[in-house]
Amino acid sequence: MLRHAVLLFALAGCVLGAKLPLRRVVPTGPARSLSGAAGRIYGGQDAYSGQFPYQVSLQLSLLIIRAHNCGGTIVSESTVVTAGHCVMGLGTYYAVAGELNLKKDEGTEQESKVSEQIAHPDYPGGLTVSANDIAVFKLSTPFTLGTYVKAIPLAAAGSLPTAGTSAIASGWGSTPTATTPDILQWLDATIIDWESCRDLLDEAGIEDNPVVESMICTGPVTGGISLCSGDSGGPLVQNGELIGVTSWAITPCGSVGSPSGFTPGLRLQRLRRTVHLTALCQRSNKRMTI
Repeated sequence: MLRHAVLLFALAGCVLGAKLPLRRVVPTGPARSLSGAAGRIYGGQDAYSGQFPYQVSLQLSLLIIRAHNCGGTIVSESTVVTAGHCVMGLGTYYAVAGELNLKKDEGTEQESKVSEQIAHPDYPGGLTVSANDIAVFKLSTPFTLGTYVKAIPLAAAGSLPTAGTSAIASGWGSTPTATTPDILQWLDATIIDWESCRDLLDEAGIEDNPVVESMICTGPVTGGISLCSGDSGGPLVQNGELIGVTSWAITPCGSVGSPSGFTPGLRLQRLRRTVHLTALCQRSNKRMTI
């Protein structure tokens, strides 16, 4: 019988792109199997150049290896928002914007070394599924904003999306045929209210159900449509605003009855203060803003 898990999406770039250890639980129902959508992020489709100019690939360099590790979202020329569990203590991160195909140089890319990784102060670290799974990455060199590289505004403070509405998620996460697809993938997601999301995890036999009211969950949960490992930290966008940061899902990806989970953008409010205090502690004369 297959076991199910709440999966933090990041890939362990320091281990040749292998998946991070899973937080496994014992299922109560029958074994699940993956549904179709071969060759895509589960149920998604190829993006085109410039379609998601706020998306970045966070690439981890360790020794002689450099690989896509997490997604991220540009919120200013020098600031990227990502997941808290994407923070790494080893290696060097590079944020690549204007990217479409990881295997090709299209002439639209911009690259900047990540100078600081600041997780939410209430994120417990490790692979814990948490409502505070969010981080700010500061860049050593600001991006030049334009057609292929743009910042996206944050959703209004205190707002959460309405159940049943649509949002767009994107990333280079695993597909049924590739651990890391070459071309950026995207899908239309449907917002699920948190009570229904929590019920779905209960039905899946997830112990220590992590879903709380402040999380954002998406479907559809009919099977074959899902985010997966490598999508971590990527954007969930609605009405041209960043409403969430990709955080977790149930494995196997694309299983029937399995939602995807996001940290709401409103969690950036506390993180703003943390970034500012960090700057003060470093005796900076210029406030870091996001």
